[in-house]
Amino acid sequence: MKKLFLSLLGAIALSANAQKPVNINFTAHDTRINEVEIQFAETDTIINMTAVGDTAAASKTTQGSVSLNVKEPTYGVITYRWKKSTVYLEPGKDFSMEWDLTPAALTVNVTSKKSQINPYLSCGELKGPVMGDFGKDPEEILDILEEYQTNCYKIVDSKKLDKTFVEKEKQRIRYWIYGFLAQYAQQKACGDDIYEVLQELSSREDAWLVQMPEYTNFQYSAITTLALRDIDIENTPEFQTKAVTTVCEYAATKINNKELKEYIIGTNAVAHVANNGNEGAERLKEIFDANITDKEIKHAFEVAWATGAVLREGRPSPEFNFPDINGKNVSLADLRGKYVYIDCWATWCVPCRGELPHLQKLEETFKGMNIAFVSISCDRDKAKWEKMVKDQNMGGIQLWGNETNEFMEKYRVQSIPRFIFIGPDGRIINPDMTRPSDPKTIEALGMVAMPVE
Repeated sequence: MKKLFLSLLGAIALSANAQKPVNINFTAHDTRINEVEIQFAETDTIINMTAVGDTAAASKTTQGSVSLNVKEPTYGVITYRWKKSTVYLEPGKDFSMEWDLTPAALTVNVTSKKSQINPYLSCGELKGPVMGDFGKDPEEILDILEEYQTNCYKIVDSKKLDKTFVEKEKQRIRYWIYGFLAQYAQQKACGDDIYEVLQELSSREDAWLVQMPEYTNFQYSAITTLALRDIDIENTPEFQTKAVTTVCEYAATKINNKELKEYIIGTNAVAHVANNGNEGAERLKEIFDANITDKEIKHAFEVAWATGAVLREGRPSPEFNFPDINGKNVSLADLRGKYVYIDCWATWCVPCRGELPHLQKLEETFKGMNIAFVSISCDRDKAKWEKMVKDQNMGGIQLWGNETNEFMEKYRVQSIPRFIFIGPDGRIINPDMTRPSDPKTIEALGMVAMPVE
C-alpha cells in the first residue's frame, strides 16, 4: 500500500546506511522507452525507474541500472510493461535483466555471476494450475494441486541452491499453487476438505511471508472465499457493500499480523468506496477506522469517502467546465435553472453510438422545455470528436471533456455510455440515470418538463 516514487536515471543508492547494495542492470528491446517498476512487497515500497535509450531509433534498446541497499535477503517483483518477474534481492549479489518485447520474442532473461537464484526464478520451469483445471471435479482438485507442488519442489531441489532460500521458495510455490484453490472454491460447490486447506494456509502469518506477492494474493482471495462461504451471491450494489463489509469483518477478527490486516481491509475498503460510493457503507467505515493506522491508507479512504458522499441523491453535483464545439467553455453553473441530462460517451464506443438516435428523439421531444441535454466526450482525439459532431450535425450541448475529464472521474464512470440527471439547483437527482432508449427515461423527464418562457 505504501508507495515511494523515485525517478532514476543511471545508478543511485536509496540509503547511505546499508552495507552491501545489490546492483541491478536493465536492458529492454522494445518499440518505445518504458518505465521499470521495482516492488519489494505489495504492502510496501514501489520504486519507478525510467530507463534511458535512443528515442530516435526505430527499434529501441533502453538501458538503466539501480543500486538498492538491502539489509537482508528478500523477495521482490520487477515489472516492465506487463511482464512481471519475481526476483530475490540479496545484499552484494548483483544481477542483470534483459527484456525482449519485440513481437517475435516476448521474453525476459536474468543473469548473475554471484548467484543462480534469480536465473532460476526466471527460467520458467515451474508449472502450476491452468484455466482447464477449473473444469476438474472438487473431489480431485486437491490431488491435482498436490501433484503440481510435488513437481515444482523436485525442480527447486535439483538446482542445488542455498538451503535457506529453498525453504522460503517452497513456501512461495505453495501459496502460488494454492492461490488457485481460493478462486476455484468461489466458483464450485466444495466440501469441507477444501475449506480446511484454505483455513490452514490462511492461518499462517509468519512476518517474512508478507514479502511474497504470492502470499498476499493468496490471503486476499482466501479471506474473501472463507468469509463469503455461506452467503448467496447477488448482483446488486447493496450485496456488493454487504460482501465487502463481511470480508473486512472476517479479516479484522481472524488476522493477527497488523501489516497483513491493514492490507486486506485497506485494499477492500478503499477500492469499494472509490468504485461504488459510500452509500450504505457506514459499517465498513467503522471497521476501517477501528483497524487502520497507516497514514497513506487512511488518506486514500478519506478521499474516496468524501467523493462518495458527493454522488448521493440530493447532494450538490461535481462541476464541469469544458469547451463546446465552437471552443466556448460551458459549465454546469451556466445551466442553473434547468434540469440537465448528461451523456458520457466517446466516438469509438459502439453502445454510445447506438444510443444517439434515441437521444436525438429526446432532444426533439423536449425542445423548448426546461431540460438541457449535455454530451460530454471522453475522446482523447479532439479532432475526431469535432469531425463526428459536425458531420452528423449532433444536437444538444456537445462538450469535449479532454484527456483528464475530472468530471467523469468524480462520478466514477468506469464504462460508457453513462447517463446522469441533475436538477435545476445543481443537485443530483440520479447519478446513474436510465438510457435514452429506456422508456422510463422519457417518463421521468416528462414529469419535470415545463416550457421555457
